[in-house]
Amino acid sequence: MNDFEQLDNGKAWYQKKLFTLASMGLFLDGYDLSIITMAILVIPSQLDFTKLEYVLVDVSSFAGMLIGAPILGMLSDRIGRKKIFGLDLIFFVVFAVTSGLSSNFVELFLSRLLMGIGIGGDYPISSTMMSEFSPKKYRGKLLISMVGMYWLGVFVSSAVNYVFVIYPYFWRYTFIIGGLIAIPVILLRFEIPESPRWIVSKEKIEKGKNKYSKKSPKFYTMLIFVLLAWFIFDVAAYGIGFYYPVIFSTLGFKDQFRSIAEISMLISMGGISGYLIALPLADRIGRRFLIIAGFFIMSILLILGSIIRITGLYTVPFFFLFVLFEQWVGAVTLFYPTEIFDTSIRSSMQGLATAVSRIGAIMGIVLFPLFPIFSSLSIFAGFSVIGLILVIFFAPETKNKSLEKNVENYTLSK
Repeated sequence: MNDFEQLDNGKAWYQKKLFTLASMGLFLDGYDLSIITMAILVIPSQLDFTKLEYVLVDVSSFAGMLIGAPILGMLSDRIGRKKIFGLDLIFFVVFAVTSGLSSNFVELFLSRLLMGIGIGGDYPISSTMMSEFSPKKYRGKLLISMVGMYWLGVFVSSAVNYVFVIYPYFWRYTFIIGGLIAIPVILLRFEIPESPRWIVSKEKIEKGKNKYSKKSPKFYTMLIFVLLAWFIFDVAAYGIGFYYPVIFSTLGFKDQFRSIAEISMLISMGGISGYLIALPLADRIGRRFLIIAGFFIMSILLILGSIIRITGLYTVPFFFLFVLFEQWVGAVTLFYPTEIFDTSIRSSMQGLATAVSRIGAIMGIVLFPLFPIFSSLSIFAGFSVIGLILVIFFAPETKNKSLEKNVENYTLSK
């Protein structure tokens, strides 16, 4: 293929199988990170954790993602998407199971760290594959649908928690179930073809015809933008999202595990609703609208939440709305790197951005328990306001353009 007109102008659901298989990485991420938020309510007492061990287990999978995302992202650019599209999830299967079988801090920490390497590596590979195969007219819808699978994973994990929470060691079952879900995904992923864009890019590199420049000033502007935007978003998103069971337990539902699981399912429906609303907007109104509106509403809600100090049942609609609009930002920040960087470094840049975002997530997770809940909300409100200012000035518009055109507009020096 010398050009990608067939891909750019194809039917949106031509890539239905790829969409399903690529999206499952986000689904598993949502499942796992939601499962641990409930499990961590009981694991410290059952496995006799110290306070430090509690925090380390909290952030262990994020630390693994910090390692896996940039390494596998670079490998994807060097040896191809297909070769590791599936192998990364083997980490998830093996170490999800060992997490469920853990009997002490070291075993659980290492299991979740290594599992995180697989999840982190899947971010750049899956999102890059989806972006490179998607028609330009529907790329935003497909990518948002893909990211929305994260919240379907959250919903499923909440349902699984609801079923198994009646058992003292329920977390063992819920961890292992996540690993089992990934097995058929791995097998089916090996049937997906290599990205035509990567094949052409590799041929150009081998022939010395790749003229893409990493030294363009606008390249560095966009690189700094995507790193900062995703980092800032994850500070607030994970700083709050990781502690929903703790928040609801503290603000009116103490030790009501089944009620908390039910509320978590409702909150996950907020995330799914956010993506459903964003679907028709991404390719019509555009990415800039979604990310600016999302950061704006996040900022308003967090400011109001820190002032009003709601408790009890009122916390449910508040966080439902927060999650709904939060996801507009989450979707766009996640797939921006796949739309504006050249094929030869697309997966590497997505891996780097993922790693930086995980630093933000770890920061949020560590910050939250250091302060009272409403003080933490005010801190995250500050981050959201900074994010809003950033995207107003720098967020690019990538709707309805080929990937090559976006690269030319935003990161390629002429």
